[in-house]
Amino acid sequence: MDTYWSSPQGTYETRRQAYLEYCAAQAPGERTGFFSQIARLELGIDVDEKPIREAIDFVYTNQDCNDFTMGGFLRILYKFHDSPHISRELIAEIEKTLLWFKYWWDEPGLKGRCFWTENHQIIFHSDELLAAQLYPEATFQDGNTGQYHMEHALHYIRRWLTFRVRFGFSEWLSNCYFEEDLLGLVNLYDFAQQEDVREQAGGLIDMLMYEMAMHTYRGVMGCSHGRTYAWLIKGGRREHATNTAKLMFGMGVYNSPNILGTICLATSDYRCPPAIAAIAADLDQPRLIKERHSLNIADAHKYGLSYDSLDDGHLYWSIQDYVHPTIIGLNERLIRTYDVLIHEDYQSLYSRLYQWQVDEFGEIVDPQMECHAMTEVHIQTYRTPNYMLSAAQDYRHGNPGYQQHPWQATLGIDAVVFTNHPGSDDEIARPNFWAGNCILPRVAQHKNVLVSIHHVPENDPFPYSHAYFPRDAFDEVVERGNWVFGRLGEAYIAMYSQHKVTWHEDRYNDAHPIIEARAESPDNVWIVEMGDAAQWGNFENFVAIVEDAWIQVDPLAVSYESPSVGEVSFSWRGKFFVGEDTVELHNYPRFDNPYCKADFDAREYVIQYQDMSHTIAFDI
Repeated sequence: MDTYWSSPQGTYETRRQAYLEYCAAQAPGERTGFFSQIARLELGIDVDEKPIREAIDFVYTNQDCNDFTMGGFLRILYKFHDSPHISRELIAEIEKTLLWFKYWWDEPGLKGRCFWTENHQIIFHSDELLAAQLYPEATFQDGNTGQYHMEHALHYIRRWLTFRVRFGFSEWLSNCYFEEDLLGLVNLYDFAQQEDVREQAGGLIDMLMYEMAMHTYRGVMGCSHGRTYAWLIKGGRREHATNTAKLMFGMGVYNSPNILGTICLATSDYRCPPAIAAIAADLDQPRLIKERHSLNIADAHKYGLSYDSLDDGHLYWSIQDYVHPTIIGLNERLIRTYDVLIHEDYQSLYSRLYQWQVDEFGEIVDPQMECHAMTEVHIQTYRTPNYMLSAAQDYRHGNPGYQQHPWQATLGIDAVVFTNHPGSDDEIARPNFWAGNCILPRVAQHKNVLVSIHHVPENDPFPYSHAYFPRDAFDEVVERGNWVFGRLGEAYIAMYSQHKVTWHEDRYNDAHPIIEARAESPDNVWIVEMGDAAQWGNFENFVAIVEDAWIQVDPLAVSYESPSVGEVSFSWRGKFFVGEDTVELHNYPRFDNPYCKADFDAREYVIQYQDMSHTIAFDI
């Protein structure tokens, strides 16, 4: 792992060269390790054939995610087909995989792969288009020609691009799946023959860079995420997006030679617009950022979408709300027609949660619970010179969760704080001990203050919520009653737990640092108050004032006299009040921030930073 940069450094070209050299020095294997060899080809260095041959073998196993592998192979064929640094024999072996591959569920062949999530969709479709462009007259494994596959892919590519323009990303602000979206988009931007596809792909790359610029704090994408994994949120040193942040914005760390999006960007003609890069470094004063992504299936008809169209199902499946009653028939038709299983079997989880609803409400009030769903989300991020706080406001609380990450406080690359309700006793399952929630909390944020209420069954296998609070990552940690305070440099965090926490070591780290603050209760109110030296002076003053703040906690309700924003009141079902004002947790526009204001379902976005401007316009 290379040096972490917390402030912008270097030029784009020097950072690009450094990342390519970092990748070229390594040769991991498996499905995407060979992306390091793309860096070697870009630098004019002979490849190590072993990881590429391992990737070829992986494609033929037809295991899930071999579409990622194909995306890398296509990048090699388009950019480096005639390179003297890769053998003709190896190029020929890569070429054979293109005609063998199954590009969509409507083709014959083995099952077992995920076709339907947002990131897989665009990678499968871009793979199909680029392979078909190379072999328009050839016959593919399904018996169709390249020309047929080109038309087939373009249909779905244009729909996918249109959906993202109109509704944002269902896998919102993902610090891993944005990288995979970039694999498909950068390949289209560089190699698609159709001008409209190249232009829209470029516009969406700009949009992803803009999202990352706003929601990255000093190289750490420490915001709420639609999907993530434990190793990506336990600090920022292992997250995927930090590689792109360092390449594009000069802040972050290079931590892997096979980050799909970063490798593609580093070997592309794409350049981040200067206004967007400048926004990532806009850390002189607090910035309040609000935005909206995705949609609720019940509202799809408002946007001219059908509940009976397989084409519109393309959007619903990317949202992953598979059991909504309006699309059950559509899903059954897909499964019956193409023998596709579009969700995992969580029936045992649902049975347990159905019983909880009966115990809680006297009846099953929500028979269509879908843990995977990444429906309409309203996000607030508050970024200051010393910290960032981000939340998905009032998001699906009480429903089963999957990989959704409702909130996070970020003070540095190692000093991050969040809570969750564990879904398992490991860091592999989805949800697991740290990533995702078995039952989603109710979260509300107003600038630098956040409340998270966890409410789970008493007989749950994990009848508690806990906070990730890595004590060693802070310069100081102080406990006062039910408050835990942390300082990193001039950044301060105060975390209140309704039930006093107990501390536990990291069982998944051989060094066993103390990272877990557990509230041993099925119900718990967590409060976060953030500040810094500019606001409070020294840390001792911050601790004394916040510790003395009035708090009243009733069952699943809290009132807190925040010394910075005033009285905050929130509950499991009620409105969110700051003082006497109701704070809107829903109905956000697509963007509402100092750099861009745009309605949801807009087609044009004007991004302004000081005297720099960049317009992203989509002709759809």
